[in-house]
Amino acid sequence: MKVDIRSYFLIAAISAILFCFSASMPLAQDAHFHNAPASSSQLKNPYAGQPTAAAAGARFYATNCGSCHGIKGRGTGNIPPLSQGPTQSASDGEVFWFITTGAVDNGMPAWGTLPERQRWQIVTYLKSLKGTA
Repeated sequence: MKVDIRSYFLIAAISAILFCFSASMPLAQDAHFHNAPASSSQLKNPYAGQPTAAAAGARFYATNCGSCHGIKGRGTGNIPPLSQGPTQSASDGEVFWFITTGAVDNGMPAWGTLPERQRWQIVTYLKSLKGTA
């Protein structure tokens, strides 16, 4: 029986691709919102689901965030929307952590100088935008 070397090469190449793909899957699943520490996902939003907190958060958002992130978190230019996507699937604690620490190298200032209450109210507002156009 004559063996075709191309068949072995093809099987080896497909196996290597599948192995690399499957090996990278756990890493992607372990990634946190903007590299937030795992402990941030345990933070509980004291204002979650409170309409008055969301309204206050909307005012703080308009003052501090809206010029870059757009009206109602719709995004602007190369800045992605906050009303959908990763911000909505991240935990409240991860969003709070990111607002607090920022990513100065990417143009996101750290807002740790805002009172904690205001940062949580901004998170509450952002989460209230889920599903809005």
